[in-house]
Amino acid sequence: MELGPWRLLLPNVKRTTLRLILCLSAFAAFAAGPPAAAAAPQSCPTFRVLHDDRIGMLQLPKSTYNMRTSNANKISCAQASRRFTQFLEDYNGILPSPWRYRVISVGNGRFIRGRRGPSFRVSRITGGGGGGGGGGVHPDSGRRCPGTFMVLHNDRIGRLRLPRGEYMITLLQLRDLSCRQASQNLTRFLSIPSGNLPDPWVLYPGSGAFRRGPRGPGFRIKPLG
Repeated sequence: MELGPWRLLLPNVKRTTLRLILCLSAFAAFAAGPPAAAAAPQSCPTFRVLHDDRIGMLQLPKSTYNMRTSNANKISCAQASRRFTQFLEDYNGILPSPWRYRVISVGNGRFIRGRRGPSFRVSRITGGGGGGGGGGVHPDSGRRCPGTFMVLHNDRIGRLRLPRGEYMITLLQLRDLSCRQASQNLTRFLSIPSGNLPDPWVLYPGSGAFRRGPRGPGFRIKPLG
């Protein structure tokens, strides 16, 4: 069998195929455009903390705070603001999984979802700066009571554990309950380790809150140490 003609045509076929592949690759690269850049951190509206507060070991003095998200595609400013409000209402600074926090300094912390997930950072504005506002306010009602409440030994009220130490009391509304009444009620509740509070009082151990009915007036406690 004579294979001479095929020996002449085969190199031409290879060169033609190679040119076609290169052309298709160039067209695909042109159509795809430049590689997408990673989303840059986004500055959010400022957030106001209306009284000295804390999230675990992160101290958050009364102030206005800047907020920045790590990736606007995965966590928006509105989501970060809601999360920060939720964390401020947490009783002991143990955040819901998979969230964790890192203390950078007083009034300066970072909150991360998982090991490499999206995050946001809050930093206190010093020197009276204000920013644009509109990001959030905590608490949106109520106020912190002056002074502190002392728990003399490790105690509990139902599922709410209260290690010995000082606690701050925050009223959840500005009416229908005074700081003195909140302190008296807390003293009374400490004598009920079962947590079966007298009607209509309801305990919310996750936030350390006590309400006179599900939507009634109440107060929240948080350890200072």
